[in-house]
Amino acid sequence: MFRTLRARLLGSFVVVILVGLLIVAVSLFGFAGVSNARLLPSLERLSAISRTNQRELLQLWGTGAGGAELQGLLFNTSQQADVRILVVDTSAEEIVFDTADGDDWVGDRLTNVERPQNLVLPNAGRGSIFGTFVHTNGSRWLVFAEPEPTLGRALIFYAQPEPTAGEFFNEYFLLPLIYAGTLALLLAVVLAAIITRSVTRPLNTMAGAAEAIARGEYDQRVPQEGPDEVQRVASSFNSMAAQVKTTQQAQRDFVANVSHDLKTPLTAITGWSQALIDGAAEGAEERLRAAETIHDEAERMARLVNELLDLARLESGQLQITMRSVDLNVILADVHRGQLPRARAKHIDLQLDAATGKFVLGDPDRLAQIFTNLADNALAYTPPGGNVRLSTRAEDGWVEGIVTDTGPGIPAEELSRVFERFYRLEKSRARGEGGRGSGLGLAIVNELVAAHKGRISVSSEVGRGTAFIVRLPAADH
Repeated sequence: MFRTLRARLLGSFVVVILVGLLIVAVSLFGFAGVSNARLLPSLERLSAISRTNQRELLQLWGTGAGGAELQGLLFNTSQQADVRILVVDTSAEEIVFDTADGDDWVGDRLTNVERPQNLVLPNAGRGSIFGTFVHTNGSRWLVFAEPEPTLGRALIFYAQPEPTAGEFFNEYFLLPLIYAGTLALLLAVVLAAIITRSVTRPLNTMAGAAEAIARGEYDQRVPQEGPDEVQRVASSFNSMAAQVKTTQQAQRDFVANVSHDLKTPLTAITGWSQALIDGAAEGAEERLRAAETIHDEAERMARLVNELLDLARLESGQLQITMRSVDLNVILADVHRGQLPRARAKHIDLQLDAATGKFVLGDPDRLAQIFTNLADNALAYTPPGGNVRLSTRAEDGWVEGIVTDTGPGIPAEELSRVFERFYRLEKSRARGEGGRGSGLGLAIVNELVAAHKGRISVSSEVGRGTAFIVRLPAADH
């Protein structure tokens, strides 16, 4: 029943309205029970009837009317105004006349009229008697009498039952509360419709866009409208859609790259192994060449598989990282030694500028993997005669490992994507050293740096070179 936002919102409004009305009703009922204000309307009515009826009595008395005619006027007033009229002999304080049928109070005493405290009748004359009278049978009555000298010892009381708190509440408060509740309910329906429309319309738009993305339509964008929270969701959705589109494109590029990178070594391995099987590789030199080719291509495939496995472990959180205090300069020195033969073979000056004492909290093997990948990347791009530099520096509780090269540089429009998974700068795959790259190395580096609570950044200038800066939290030795 309350599955939709509109139903839940309307239900909430209704509950709030009902609770509010209940609190107001209880408060008013309590006020009616403890306050003398509930007696005021009835006493004012009795006062008005008294003035009118006594004026008529005096006019009738002046015309010489007898007792029967005067009593008839009292009976008529009693029936028309729905009040009880009592005539009291003030000398005896006894009721001598009662308009009630069947249960008249003639002969009973009418004394001890309790006047309500702090209650003023603005139209009552001096000497007026009004308040609550409790009869001997236990019934409570409101009475009003205004002395008239012309009537001698007769004092005319106009009476009606004292209203209870419930009767007063029903007469003066119940209907306004019903009207207020009905109006509030109508307003709640309108507000619920307006609010839910402002929320559900953009949500429905986002739902449709999400379904379109699930069908492979990645160009979906939704307008940022509605409340701030919905606009934030729409903004996040658009960012997500753009990222999904970018990721899908990168995956397509990756599939194309990996397909080529796997196909090429597999073709070479198949061809040379078949040549060995068929005996087409004649002579020891030819067989050695076949074996070396098979070995090199198998290593190339192994590197690609290992990179894929590393990325999968990083994404799933299964890669084990053992953190301890490590001298980053020692790591860079090891990387420098490992890459030096390759740098010399390419006639590249591989420099190391790292004194000991730059300690970070990290896993030595994974830190070596980070800087080996960066150094390998730099050597692959740097032409013969260039130089690659490994260095460190410390500042403000951080230690930075820096790898710079004098390669061709990275175009500015490519810089924001170099750490994306499956992304390669060259669509032709004709990367340095025979197209060894898979587009996963920098993505793996980025994930490993993040796992060390660090950050990696890149700056580059086309034609002058590139610098990768790995920023890691410093650690005490």
